[in-house]
Amino acid sequence: QHEPIKPCKSVCERARAGCEPVLIKYRHAWPESLACEELPLYDRGVCISPEAIVTAEGADFPMDSNNGNCRGSGNERCRCKPIKATQKTYLRNNYNYVIRAKVKEVKTKCHDVTAVVEVKEILKSSLVNIPKDTVNLYTNSGCLCPPLNANEEYIIMGYEDEERSRLLLVEGSIAEKWKDRLGKKVKRWDQKLRHPGKGKNEPGQSDSAQKSGKNSNPRQTRN
Repeated sequence: QHEPIKPCKSVCERARAGCEPVLIKYRHAWPESLACEELPLYDRGVCISPEAIVTAEGADFPMDSNNGNCRGSGNERCRCKPIKATQKTYLRNNYNYVIRAKVKEVKTKCHDVTAVVEVKEILKSSLVNIPKDTVNLYTNSGCLCPPLNANEEYIIMGYEDEERSRLLLVEGSIAEKWKDRLGKKVKRWDQKLRHPGKGKNEPGQSDSAQKSGKNSNPRQTRN
């Protein structure tokens, strides 16, 4: 019986880039049994890659970025779902990092898109040490979502890949034009996230006071 043909290293890396941020979000690590480093390269061994599957419309994926022979960037298929920075979204998504940064450039290499930013301020960090310097934000597809424009300053909220010490800009991340007011809001939201019980009773007390006040007023007028 013949050994099954393994997938190419690039296929594994694309799958990992797409799935690992979701695993990290739910506090899981990439399985050791799926180590991409042990798989063969497309141009140096026998392996299965989407490039080898011929369809009537041609391959949907670009060639392995290691050999530089890319077909079709697929940028026209990018449709980013905008996510607005609100307290509800911030508390629900529990981002690993929040930074104020200026975009220096957006690099595209085959299906890999990386945003190069200059960090101006670190509002939150968790797993990865973030320097006040130029850093890369890694995506998990050929699309930059949320979109970033060069020479613009943003507040960026995303996740971290602790194993590879990377900042991720993936689906669910937020990037909005920087405003001092928004930065102050995020700091308040993060305090609520760190201390969920703090200040919870105050609104409740005021609400109950208002209700009791409403109920007591008619009684006082009757007397």
